[in-house]
Amino acid sequence: MSFRFIEHPADIAVEVDGNSLEELFKSACYAWREAAMNITSFNKESSKKFIFNGSTPEILLIELLSELNFQLYSKKWVFVTIQNLLINQIDSGYHLEIELFGQTFHPEIHNMKEEIKAITYHQVKIEKVGNFYKTLIVFDV
Repeated sequence: MSFRFIEHPADIAVEVDGNSLEELFKSACYAWREAAMNITSFNKESSKKFIFNGSTPEILLIELLSELNFQLYSKKWVFVTIQNLLINQIDSGYHLEIELFGQTFHPEIHNMKEEIKAITYHQVKIEKVGNFYKTLIVFDV
């Protein structure tokens, strides 16, 4: 499970990978948080569970990252760690369940780096290369 930021002319781009779809999704969540902020204190104040359905894994990934964005900027809540993440292929596409632990946003311990306006579909294509899954994600800032 890993991610690395790459040069992009106007936005933030990150390459993520993992040994499974679940690991790729976890990497993407941590990359999103790294792009948005520095956290100097980690507290697991609360947990939130989310369920997503989509016709492709790419749609699930964008919906998940968009939800993290919504939780931060609208609900003032930031995830600290991922407790459970499960992806299943179903007849109509894919099903994702995730449980996150996090805390209320506090400016004194959450140093904002960039305001991520949206998670884009631009260049998102999850590929399996050998034993790894990988994709590129672009955050609109």
